[in-house]
Amino acid sequence: MTWYDELHRLGAASTHQLVAAGATPRALTAAVRAGTLIRVRKGRYAPRGTPAPVLAALRAGARLTCVSAARSYGLWGGMDARTHLLVPKHAGRSAEEPGQVRHWGEAEHGEIWRVSLADCLRSVVRCADEETAVAVLDTAISAGLTTPRRLPIAFLREPARSRSIAARARPGSDSGVESILRQRLTCRGHLVEQQVAVAGVGRVDARVDGVLFIEVDGYRYHSGRDAFERDRVRDLGMALAGGRRLRFPASLVLSDPDGVVAAIEAVLAREDVTLGNAG
Repeated sequence: MTWYDELHRLGAASTHQLVAAGATPRALTAAVRAGTLIRVRKGRYAPRGTPAPVLAALRAGARLTCVSAARSYGLWGGMDARTHLLVPKHAGRSAEEPGQVRHWGEAEHGEIWRVSLADCLRSVVRCADEETAVAVLDTAISAGLTTPRRLPIAFLREPARSRSIAARARPGSDSGVESILRQRLTCRGHLVEQQVAVAGVGRVDARVDGVLFIEVDGYRYHSGRDAFERDRVRDLGMALAGGRRLRFPASLVLSDPDGVVAAIEAVLAREDVTLGNAG
């Protein structure tokens, strides 16, 4: 592995890290001049094409934290598009730049541009709204970055509020949107089972109160002709199996979650009437 490979593995690196990986001052200077390497600030380098939030953290002598760090780990980041930075306590108190949120403190060891995963999850719970925080934790479990058993350990020394929020995390949400819908329905007293296997169909995002299947379609996986045809085949399989299903676009769950919950409850109410008539 070359020093440039090591740089890509780390996402960004210090001069010390690159020299330890085999770089020389001349090689670094040549790479900067060639445009393949960005010298973000003294002693800090990043490869060409590095995302803007990472560069912002390096320029500020900070690390990505909260939902910004969560996105860098491939987790749900909620609707807050601002760049959250953890700035060392001893750093100068310069004014925040537009679109930035600065948190002051220290963190565990991690990359030079973001906090560790454990610090990321703790900071999200402290900073974000509760619904977003639980969604981030849910996606961390689904991504295999933590487990329901290991997660409480990361919050042992956190305040009671943080421990309470962490205890609400559940496996089964492949996206933050699915988690949000699960939380909304659960708060209304509904039983929500996630990633339910249906014969001839495969796994369905959720089943509510044991009778109504719910699918949440994100654009990334449900755009294009192939995805459209795959979804129609799944709908046909569900119909043949006698299952009741509602399909919602993720954008609608985000923009009008109360409306989506109301629609689900309206269908469930009709289901209750049908069952009552059948009895």
